[in-house]
Amino acid sequence: MAKITEAAMSSKSLRGIVRVSALAGLAVGGLALAQQAPDRGIVHVGGDLYRAHNNAHNTVFLVTSEGIVVSDPINRDFAEWLQGELASMYDVPVRVVAYSHFHWDHASGGEVFADTAEVVGHETMPAALALPSADTPLSDAAAGLDANGNGQIEESEASGNLAGQFALIDADGDGMLTGAEIARGPVSEVHPPSTLYSDTRTITLGGKSVELIHIAADHSPDMTVLRFPDEDAVFFVDIISVKRLPFMDFPGLTSVDSLVETIQAVEAIDFSVAVGGHGDIGTKGDVADHRRYIEELRDAVAAGMADGQSLEELQASITMDAYSEWGSFNWLPNNIAGMYRILGSGD
Repeated sequence: MAKITEAAMSSKSLRGIVRVSALAGLAVGGLALAQQAPDRGIVHVGGDLYRAHNNAHNTVFLVTSEGIVVSDPINRDFAEWLQGELASMYDVPVRVVAYSHFHWDHASGGEVFADTAEVVGHETMPAALALPSADTPLSDAAAGLDANGNGQIEESEASGNLAGQFALIDADGDGMLTGAEIARGPVSEVHPPSTLYSDTRTITLGGKSVELIHIAADHSPDMTVLRFPDEDAVFFVDIISVKRLPFMDFPGLTSVDSLVETIQAVEAIDFSVAVGGHGDIGTKGDVADHRRYIEELRDAVAAGMADGQSLEELQASITMDAYSEWGSFNWLPNNIAGMYRILGSGD
């Protein structure tokens, strides 16, 4: 059960209620709940734009007189929670869901809004969600779990991410993971877009507009930045975090230069307020700071490698003190390891 507090605005106002969920372990009848509920809440960004969060994942929604535009649904449970909050706050339904990209931890759960909403994604999103060829073999890591040698991973054989995301990977729900399903990834709860766009698209609803801008990014081929002109704001996911270190060891990244160019492309967009899928609400200056962190880390790691330092020596000597107040600063050793890996591969 969540305790809800409200800001001082009427419950059906289009200017909205800010609701914050106090979702730590609650005591019921003197007994603490065994399972901690997710940390969720809604905060006002500016104008008619709001940010909602589910633990460390953020999305945004724009309220208009004709309906609501929501970006990433994050997951089914959160989407159902958000749908309930919006229904209690506003007299208009969700009319648009605009994906930032197809990755499961941001895009799952869109079907919750599909009865009333147009679901929009970049034109490369359907291919990213499609199953590869049925004869796709198990990856080397997965093959090592195939105890009975039948070429598939049963739930009893799965471990790690395959175990934790089994249902999201199991596209046909048969209790077996094929090589194709594993290669596709945990996207079974990602509702496919009903409409696609290519380079840019402007959605107009109730006199307000949202611009979808495709950003070429190694992180995901369908990466989309949302711009809200009236609020002078943008929403981006994963490629940039506001006042937070990049995730762990830059998983999947193969080119630092490409990442820097992607961030510069976001900087070239006209906006003042920056809202990230992770991290805080900030400004365009925070986007530039994120790029500078990556450039400074790259240069420090490259200089150390040129001097013949090992990864362990680099992790001991590179402190990045100017960024010590950022969120997830404990990821610095991981960031250094990722940069070491990427630069060592020839980037």
